[in-house]
Amino acid sequence: MKILKLKNIRAEAIHSLYYDNREKLISTKFRLNLFYYGIPLVASLILICLNQLLNENSITYFITGISIFAGLFFNLLIVVSDKMEKRKKLFLSNYEPTHKYAKDYKIFSERLIASISYAIVLSIIIIGLMFFTQIDYVCLEKYFVKEYVEYLNKTSDYFFNFASYFIGFQFIILLLHILTDIYDMLIHDMNTNEYQNE
Repeated sequence: MKILKLKNIRAEAIHSLYYDNREKLISTKFRLNLFYYGIPLVASLILICLNQLLNENSITYFITGISIFAGLFFNLLIVVSDKMEKRKKLFLSNYEPTHKYAKDYKIFSERLIASISYAIVLSIIIIGLMFFTQIDYVCLEKYFVKEYVEYLNKTSDYFFNFASYFIGFQFIILLLHILTDIYDMLIHDMNTNEYQNE
């Protein structure tokens, strides 16, 4: 049941990449998929081909940064939920700009909550993947042939480093998307401020 909720969060977050806060398609889904999946894929492959593997120091820096953003996301969730609660009464307004503003803010809130929740899930996955980049299978040499263990070590390193980079770039893209959504809605909020008390 919880897995289904996570799938719904992901679906809503990915959906929010395609549309702005007023249900307008930003670009073609092909271009957006290319941007969200293609850029991380190419960038990750380049880093792996250049043998730029994560080490303990870089992992520490990344985890610190991810933790800071995850904390900010939690705070932002509370702020958005609180603001939405205060704006519920605007749905009852007969004045069209006020009602439309409330509707736009509801769409924005739902999508932002899904995007932030998904970003937090991605941050947990990234931290897990980074942990796996540091696993060493040397202890298996007593059970298996040394060449096989070395191959396993190398494959594991490249796989988990690639996955860390790939999910990490997706996290950054989602972060930028959240920031632009917040900016867009704040500008919209200021421009329609005069209607809120009608």
